[in-house]
Amino acid sequence: MRRGNEVRTRERDDDQRGAGRARGKLDRIVIVGGGTSGWMSATYLQRSYPDAHVTVIEAPAIPRVGVGEATIPNLNSAFWQHLGIPESEWMPRVRATCKMGIKFANWSAPQITDPDDHYWHLFGVMPAYAGVPLPHYWNQQRLHHGTVGRFDEECYRETAVAQQQRSPVDLDGQKWSNYAWHFDSNLMAEYLKECSLEWGARLIAERVVGAERAGDGAISSVQTDHGNSIEGDFFVDCSGFRSLLMGEVMGEPFLDASDQLLCNAAVATQLPHHVDDAPVDAYTTATALNNGWSWHIPLLGRVGTGYVYSNRHCSEDEAIAEFSDHLGIDPDAQTWNRLRFPVGRRQRSWVANCVAVGLAGNFLEPLESTALYLTYGALHQLVRHLPDGDLNRADRDGFNEALAYSYDDCKDFVQMHYVCSPRSDTRFWQDNHQLNVSPSLQEKLDRYRDGQVINLTTTSADAYYNNFDYEFRNFWTEGSYYAVLTGMGVYPERVHESLRSGQEPQAIQQLFSSVKERGARAAEVLPSHRDFLVSLYHDENGPVIDLRDRDR
Repeated sequence: MRRGNEVRTRERDDDQRGAGRARGKLDRIVIVGGGTSGWMSATYLQRSYPDAHVTVIEAPAIPRVGVGEATIPNLNSAFWQHLGIPESEWMPRVRATCKMGIKFANWSAPQITDPDDHYWHLFGVMPAYAGVPLPHYWNQQRLHHGTVGRFDEECYRETAVAQQQRSPVDLDGQKWSNYAWHFDSNLMAEYLKECSLEWGARLIAERVVGAERAGDGAISSVQTDHGNSIEGDFFVDCSGFRSLLMGEVMGEPFLDASDQLLCNAAVATQLPHHVDDAPVDAYTTATALNNGWSWHIPLLGRVGTGYVYSNRHCSEDEAIAEFSDHLGIDPDAQTWNRLRFPVGRRQRSWVANCVAVGLAGNFLEPLESTALYLTYGALHQLVRHLPDGDLNRADRDGFNEALAYSYDDCKDFVQMHYVCSPRSDTRFWQDNHQLNVSPSLQEKLDRYRDGQVINLTTTSADAYYNNFDYEFRNFWTEGSYYAVLTGMGVYPERVHESLRSGQEPQAIQQLFSSVKERGARAAEVLPSHRDFLVSLYHDENGPVIDLRDRDR
């Protein structure tokens, strides 16, 4: 049996030779690795290919990386609805809370200089008038009149609700605005594992140590540390950063992006809520620190928090010390999850009969909560490019192009937070101003400064979040660019070409007034986020879960 580096044989034309090996419908799907990505893959593919036999090989001794607890709104429509599991069922099982967006703090100035420096990047698609998105009318007012309110308060109705820690959904389940979720990622993996096994998946609790490749370059089987050989027609690599199949076996090149993003390490911990009835934020907070940024993800009973930093600018001990000082906690009293991660993606995510999902295929720091999106986005694209599980109709090139575009688009958007931040108070922030900027991001920034539209979405918010293929190609909306850039004091230099006459339709003033009025009214009548969660986690027999449990 070949092990480790002994299986690292590959030729560049393995896709063409491997494509001819497997014919007909998928029969045996082997998933290497469990955790969130492994069990998401298992359940999604079971629902997509109900006649296939799914095997998950999960090493019980390998700890799960549990830092990806924040999501985006399409998680429900693109993933949970595909599984047929309603929100009211899965939310309590993973201890989920609502997320209306992200509050960014101190991205323009350090806290000691400006303790109230912040801006909001909230979910939603802003309306357009006469084919021009609302942010451009806000910019017209700014340039022509000189005085205008904050972008996130003038153009997002959700800001007032988030500021008051209200719920985006009423106690009767009526949704007021689009929202995402925070949750316990380990509980999600456990819940999906339970579902997958109930639906007929086979679990092998062993560690994969190698693989066999056929003469055509495709994987024929994987070997475990128990000496077992597991054969399959199709292999899904969910082995995490190790990328055992796609990296070690298939030898697919890793495209390093450390020249575009400096953060490559993290420390994480959990904090309890000190008061049982304390308000629960319906948003993530991302606070810029000296060498990176910290996340604050509220759950009932505890807060998930951590520091994403560059180990080229501080050591792990220095990061923990700085972060503990920021939180006002004793570092020796905390249990720390310590992570190092490569920044970048595999050149291809589908080679021969192997697909990499999750960390095995790419990693992007969680600043905009895209980790799980890139996971179920890959599964969606896999099923789209492998219709009916027919290997004869597999479109590897289309799949690889879609995933490369999605990752690179997200990477550009995350990098924009750093290269456009005016902070220069530490070497980390100074070095961010010297990063290599991709041509695609540079083009977007040039269009923004010139007052042009970056991404014109032509649908309503509800339609946008329920059409995953459209959203996948139009992920970062015009409002997203304006929220981040104006929030850090970066403004367009010109007005949109159709608005340069200076005339402002009366309907625009009415639209701005409506945004603020609807937000203010909702902040008064919507329940608190905590009250909504308590009602969700109770039924006629009492609590569905123990809300005082802070150990998970």
